[in-house]
Amino acid sequence: MTAAAARRRTRRTHPLVVLLRILVAMVLVVAVLLGVAVLLAPTPVVAATPVETTAEPLPEPAIDWPAAARAAGYGVVGIDGAPDTWNATGSTESHPMASVTKLVTVLIVLDAHPITGDDRGATITLDGDDVAAQYRALAENAPIAPVYDGLQLTQRDLIEWSLVDSAGNAIWSLANWAFGDIDGFLAAADDWAARHGLEHTDLADPAGLEAGSVSSAIDLTRIALMAVEDPVVLSTIQLESVRIPGIGIAPNTNRILGQHDIDGGKTGTLKVWGRNLFVTAVREVDGVERRIVGIVMGTIAADETDAAMIQLLESVWPNFAARTILPEGTVVAEYRAPWGAATDAVTTGALEAHVFADDAPGWSATAEPIDAGSPPSAVGEVRLEVGDVAAPVRTTELLLAPDGWWRIANAPQVLGWYGDSER
Repeated sequence: MTAAAARRRTRRTHPLVVLLRILVAMVLVVAVLLGVAVLLAPTPVVAATPVETTAEPLPEPAIDWPAAARAAGYGVVGIDGAPDTWNATGSTESHPMASVTKLVTVLIVLDAHPITGDDRGATITLDGDDVAAQYRALAENAPIAPVYDGLQLTQRDLIEWSLVDSAGNAIWSLANWAFGDIDGFLAAADDWAARHGLEHTDLADPAGLEAGSVSSAIDLTRIALMAVEDPVVLSTIQLESVRIPGIGIAPNTNRILGQHDIDGGKTGTLKVWGRNLFVTAVREVDGVERRIVGIVMGTIAADETDAAMIQLLESVWPNFAARTILPEGTVVAEYRAPWGAATDAVTTGALEAHVFADDAPGWSATAEPIDAGSPPSAVGEVRLEVGDVAAPVRTTELLLAPDGWWRIANAPQVLGWYGDSER
C-alpha cells in the first residue's frame, strides 16, 4: 500500500457533512411527528348555525262589523299567556262614554285601593256631600242608590251599585272617597290614562253624565280587556242583580247578559250621543275556554245596540282555530364543517297551537354542537314562546369526518385543533 492510499483511507468525513446529515434526519423525524400529529388531531365539534325560516301566513281576522254602530271594537284575552289582541273600526275620534265611564272609574279606584279575594274592601261612611250627589244624579235622570248622612257601607257595595244598577251617586261617592274630592279623582284619572297609553280617553266626571267624559272604540276595547282581567270587576259585572237598601233587587242593566255566552258587561246612554255597550263573553273552543270582549258605540235604539253586539261577537268566535305554526321537516339549523361536510337540523314533529286568526305565537330553536362522524340523531328542540308545546330537532345525515388528505393540506388549521376549547 502506498503512502497516498493510506492517507485516503484514513480521511474523515467533513464535520459540515455530518451536521447536514443530522439536520436532515431531524427534519424527517419532525415531519413524521407532525404528520402523525395532523392525522391524529382531535376533530373539533361543529356548532349549529340558525336558519331563517318563514312560516306560512295565517288568515287575517274575518269580522262582521256592525253598520249600526258609529264605532266598534273587539278584544281577545291572551291565549296561553300570550298578550291580548284587539282591533276597532269606525270613528277613531273620542266620543262620550256615557255610563261606561263608571267602568273606567272603578278601574282607577281599584288601582289606588285594590281589593283581594272575596274581601269587601274599605268601610266608607257617607256624609252630606254624598247626599247632595244623590240629588244631582236624580236631576240628571240617572239611576241612584238611596243614601243618607252617616250611612256606612263597603267599597265593594259602591262598586256593585255602580256597575250592576249603574247608580250615578254611588260611583261619585266611590271616587270622592278614593281621592279626597273630585278634583283629586280627575287628576288620578289623567295619570291612569297616561300610564296605560289611552290617548283618546279623558274623564270629566266619575259617572259619565258629562259629555266631556270621552274615549274611542280602540281605547275602550283595551279598557274592557283590563276590566275582565281584574277579578273584582269581572265578578261584579257578572252579577245578574244586586240588592240596594231602599230599592230592593236591582237587575243588571245589561239586557243580553246570559245570551250568546255573554257573562258580563256595562251599558251607557247619553242623549247627546246615543248608546254604548261593553260586553264580555266566554265560550269553549276546541275544548278550551276563550274570553273575548266587545265594544259598540253610538247606536240609537236598545234593540239595535244589542243586535249589533251579538253580530260582532258571533263573527269573532270562528277566528279561533288550531293551526300549524311550524310544519314537520322544517330546517331550523345547519352544520357546516371547515372540511366541507354538512348536515341540516330539522323538526321531527309539527308545532301546533290554538290561535286567534293570524296572531301566531313566536317560537325558538335550540341545536347542540355535534361531533364529526355523528350519525343522524336528536340535537335539540323547537318550542313555542307561549304554552308548553315543543317538537324534537334531529340531524338529517351523517356529518363526515375530514379525510387524511384534507388534514395534511390544511395542517396549520388542523394543528390548531389541539387548542380548541370546544372539543
